Amino acid sequence: MKKTLRAVLALACAGALLFGLAACGTSSERNPYEVATELGYQGSEGAWLAGQTGGGTEARRMYDEARAAGYTGTYIDFLKEIGYPGDDTPGINRALNSVVEIAAVFHYPFSAGGENAVGESYTGGGSGVIYELDRSAGNAYVITNYHVVYNSASSGLETVRHISDEISLYLYGDTLRTSPVEATFVGGVMEEDIAVLRVENSDVLKNSSAMACEAANSDAVTVGERVYVIGSPNRNGISAVTGIVSVDAEYISIILADGVTVSSTLEIRTDAPINHGNSGGGLFNADGRLIGISNARRETSGIEHFGYALPSNIVLAVAQNIIDSSKVNPYHHGALRAMLGVTLTRSEAHSTYDEKSAKTYISERVTVKEVNGGGAASGKLQAGDLIYSIRIGDGADIAIRRMHMVDAIMYSVRKGNTVTITVDRGGEIVPVEIPFVKDSDFSLYS
Repeated sequence: MKKTLRAVLALACAGALLFGLAACGTSSERNPYEVATELGYQGSEGAWLAGQTGGGTEARRMYDEARAAGYTGTYIDFLKEIGYPGDDTPGINRALNSVVEIAAVFHYPFSAGGENAVGESYTGGGSGVIYELDRSAGNAYVITNYHVVYNSASSGLETVRHISDEISLYLYGDTLRTSPVEATFVGGVMEEDIAVLRVENSDVLKNSSAMACEAANSDAVTVGERVYVIGSPNRNGISAVTGIVSVDAEYISIILADGVTVSSTLEIRTDAPINHGNSGGGLFNADGRLIGISNARRETSGIEHFGYALPSNIVLAVAQNIIDSSKVNPYHHGALRAMLGVTLTRSEAHSTYDEKSAKTYISERVTVKEVNGGGAASGKLQAGDLIYSIRIGDGADIAIRRMHMVDAIMYSVRKGNTVTITVDRGGEIVPVEIPFVKDSDFSLYS
């Protein structure tokens, strides 16, 4: 991790979402669960929440399937009955082959002072996760942090900020670093600290054991869940360390890759060690499924065991958007994010414990604070609307239990999609259809 990227105090009620974010304020009278009961749901709030998240690990997915087939016991009862072994080794060994070490070279056109003189170069280190892989063709897309492949240097009179001139990847097992895999920058979003790299026609990949990562639903992550950080700390080679999830989702303030801009970013907090060089590597659950991309740690004196990872749901939505946008326009180098033109606010967050799933959930009321105009929702959404669910096209309705869920959904919208947002408007359930058909309905983030 670069020294310019550091986590500081968490913000109590703020976050940089695409809608624009208001301070904590009032909300509508009902929450999403209460809306669900009006629409016919008859179970408890905990059971409803459990049905929305699904299982984050194989054991929980098996439990969900058993319940759907009529099993009435608790999650703990289920584990005892099946004698679940809980051996993490197979999943983590698979995950090792989806993580790469990254070496990023930066050339300086002027003297930056200190170690960097005219024409000299600096090599930064980090990690990445293979997102898509065609081993037979030697092609891959790799996700990493924006700050791993971006750097800035100043001469006092001039500042140069640019993407790395030379990017090399090293696969797990290449302990001697004799088989570099050349990669190119596809695009990135500095605000989200996500970048995508492309590998083409690599003989090293063709003859490797490399694998694309398998992702889990980061909104199903449970506090106390065992997790693994896999990356290349201090460029000492790819390794794994373990810990637990300390906070499943919180906003922290970080300094972005330019070393100047401060942004509020959604993160999963873990007590697993995240060191410089782990940036861009994976945070995996016990099944070896990706739940986050490591990107920060708190470096305040006296503070220990505060490591952070960007949740996989937002990471993969941003990465896929970058890839799709690059295919439409190779000069974009960023993500085209759908813009509604409204400001959202969240309020009355509370926790609910479900005895069946043995899990505690946090829920928020997410409402429209104001309509700013100029977005796709102009004249459709109204101030005071409680956001109940969002659906893209003919896809599934996604219940909005927490405001951060909206961000990933909007990154997944493409031109031509119609988004249906179901709202509680003054006690009436109203489906609002919003077509995204104009270029002005999107904004390029890079």
